[in-house]
Amino acid sequence: YQRRVREAVVSTQSTGSSGINAEYGDSQHISTTMLRFTTLLLVLSGATLATDQETFRLSFGQKGLDWFETVLATMEDITKEIIMGGLVIDPMDLNGVEVTNLKMRDMELPKPELSIVPSKGYRLNSELTMVIDGDWSFGFLGGDLTVNTKLNLDTVAGVDADMKNGIFRTAAGSCDVDFISLEIDMKNEFLNNIAKGMVEDVKERIAGIVCKEVNTALDTSFNDLFQAIPHEVKLHLLTRDIVFGFGPDSNPIFSSDHVDVPCRVQAQSKIPFPFAPPRGISDSVDPEFIGCVLLSEHLVNSVSFLALGKGAIRENIPNKRFPIGSDLTNTAYFKKSLPQLYKAYPNKDVVYKISNLRYPKLEFERNLQKVDVPLRVLIQIDGATVINLKLSLKTRGHLNIKGNVITGSCDKIQTKTVVVSSKIGDIDADLANDIMDDLFSKTIIPDV
Repeated sequence: YQRRVREAVVSTQSTGSSGINAEYGDSQHISTTMLRFTTLLLVLSGATLATDQETFRLSFGQKGLDWFETVLATMEDITKEIIMGGLVIDPMDLNGVEVTNLKMRDMELPKPELSIVPSKGYRLNSELTMVIDGDWSFGFLGGDLTVNTKLNLDTVAGVDADMKNGIFRTAAGSCDVDFISLEIDMKNEFLNNIAKGMVEDVKERIAGIVCKEVNTALDTSFNDLFQAIPHEVKLHLLTRDIVFGFGPDSNPIFSSDHVDVPCRVQAQSKIPFPFAPPRGISDSVDPEFIGCVLLSEHLVNSVSFLALGKGAIRENIPNKRFPIGSDLTNTAYFKKSLPQLYKAYPNKDVVYKISNLRYPKLEFERNLQKVDVPLRVLIQIDGATVINLKLSLKTRGHLNIKGNVITGSCDKIQTKTVVVSSKIGDIDADLANDIMDDLFSKTIIPDV
């Protein structure tokens, strides 16, 4: 499936989850490389806040239906078992001939054809071959019989949003049965000739039975299955468990070449989400793909708000990539860029502690992702904070999807630094920016 992220807008208010506050050293915090949250947000794209607006959309075209046809074809044995085990054929009275104990002995269900019926739903067209055994009686005469029939089933079904129960429901539409052939074998040539006069009646009865079963499945069985599927899922996001509820936003939209399924997700929180209501999604599936998931910025930023509140993202150096003894972890690294630091603390080990001051905000354009997150950077020597920096970090990158491979790149980084405190005297803002650009270009950009 192609996953495409489309623009839908961020800004306002709903109900959501609190950010995470803690001091450095809290063992519950996750030490993770900065900006890996971008991947996390895409993976968790089925999660967002309580809202009465569409936040993501499933979209698929004819190629998606073609793929589903193949799936159904691979399930032929299972489908046969279900149909043959559950099909009930009532006794028939055919001009005085009682036909009873009818049971399906065999059936063939070739690959069905699925297509979209604009403004109505979807069509299933399938050829069905059945072998039915039973008994017949006429007065004191009787015996067994076999009905061999091949027919073409054409049915249209609709799908509606049941907002009260939070599910999509299928509903039977039209059902037509066209017989290709039907033969009644009463095990006797004379009786078989008589049986030819019953063929049209048998066709009518079998057509009624088939359509009854199809309509029951669409009106009842499928919906019972949908109702049984859990509509809530509990996910552990970093340091907390969050329960998400899933449901429809409105009726599916059946267009001439694709189907759109608007959806909502709900999550609970103690404090309001700082976003405006989503404006919905307007886009359609690329016909070159089986289907796609269209996400709003509102959804992705809500996941960020839920999972990546203050202090949830942390990076400490030294670490595995930059162990003690590497250039970045000694004041000698700043001989030229920040000589007053080296002069005050010559050849001393340096520790960096980086954390987010709020959740990261993401903005999407076509094939372009922008991230804005405020950070706290502490530069420590001998366990004491020498420089305390607050900065705004903005990055820009691309996400590429080819086949089943997702790749990405971060091609721009921008920092705006404020020196909160310094034990080595005043530090020029432009110099602080340059130092942070250099630091992040070595630690964040390569990893992202």
